[in-house]
Amino acid sequence: MTVDPAAGSPLLLFSGAPRRAGPGTAPGRRLGADPRFAAEATTALSAGAGCAVLDHEALLAGDTEGALARVPRGAGPVWYRGWALPPERYAALAGALAAHGGRLLTSPAAYRTAHELPGWYDTFRALTPRSIRLPYAVGRAPEPAAPAVESFDAVGTARVWWLDGEPVLTGPHPDTPGLRPVPDLASVAPAVRALGARFVTTDLARRADGVWRVVEVGDGQVSGLPAGLDHRPLFEALVTAGAGYPLALTAGRVALRALLPTTAARVADGESAGFDWIDGAPAETTSGGAGIAVRAAAAGHYRPGWGVFVLTDAVAGTALGSIGFHGPPDDEGFVEIGYDLSPSARGAGWATEAVRLLAGWAAAHPEVRTVCALTEPENLPSQRVLERAGFRFVGEREGLRAYEAAAVAPNPAGAEDEEPLNAGSHPRS
Repeated sequence: MTVDPAAGSPLLLFSGAPRRAGPGTAPGRRLGADPRFAAEATTALSAGAGCAVLDHEALLAGDTEGALARVPRGAGPVWYRGWALPPERYAALAGALAAHGGRLLTSPAAYRTAHELPGWYDTFRALTPRSIRLPYAVGRAPEPAAPAVESFDAVGTARVWWLDGEPVLTGPHPDTPGLRPVPDLASVAPAVRALGARFVTTDLARRADGVWRVVEVGDGQVSGLPAGLDHRPLFEALVTAGAGYPLALTAGRVALRALLPTTAARVADGESAGFDWIDGAPAETTSGGAGIAVRAAAAGHYRPGWGVFVLTDAVAGTALGSIGFHGPPDDEGFVEIGYDLSPSARGAGWATEAVRLLAGWAAAHPEVRTVCALTEPENLPSQRVLERAGFRFVGEREGLRAYEAAAVAPNPAGAEDEEPLNAGSHPRS
């Protein structure tokens, strides 16, 4: 699937490499994509990002204008993906881009925090082996320090990519691509969110007692991707977040986590896709809804921010069902939602809270005038969910009952949902 870049889509700025001039070519410096990042650029383009090449050598030499010679003016939001930069050169890049109408989405301060010690250490102090910083003079051997050793299992190191506090890609460390441990992120996520950097990586190893420990934090723009790993989820997330859309919506006990195209395809096939489903696997209706989203993306109708979300318990992380849009708002500002719950999640009010959260988010956008849901006439529990969420009945459409969002209503104390198997609005292919 290839997504065409839309207005507001971010630019992915990749490190370039100089090319040798061939016979008969005009004199002057020639620049092409660095082979190290060429495959990533192809993936970014397919995810809907714009791409440009940065002259890395020129930037290091202090020539910021030359470094941006092949970067379009007015680029808007920009993610950098390339070789590591000294913090002062990264700050110079941010300033030069701003003068050209671009905006690095990772600020110089956030880059320094994630890229260098001691920037991230205090935030992760309880999760990482003890570190000691000693004074160092060039030309003199470092002072001896008493080692504080932690023993780790031989399962390999996992690298987790985080964007806006959400884990968007997990794989092996680039140095050990053959080892693919699956880390427990429950204790790590709060620290990542507290760090305040949008795009970071954490390298985790499992201690001999079974506890996962953070052994390194890095800036996601300059952290290496391992070979053999499907990178599409990462770049789909970069496009979504870079365009200003959330990867997660949270209110109270409900968290809605964006189900982007590559992961949606896995859910459509009945896979858990990294989620802890309350019934062990996505419900048939959840897989069906994900399949509709995948087909819409294949037909070119996908727009970041207006797809499907997995409905999860914000505290436990358990996946309970799904909710989402049938597509982006149309020319009249009309957008339709649908939802479903796994059998074990019904009757506890989850659907009402999720509908209220998603409808409220949609209604806050100026391009949205009406949020609608359609139900089968006999689906009384779903109609009660919509009414409790602040929707009102507006008539029949194509043999279905149509509801539109009114003012957001508070959840009645003790209210419970009684969702049937397909509690959502009528699915449309």
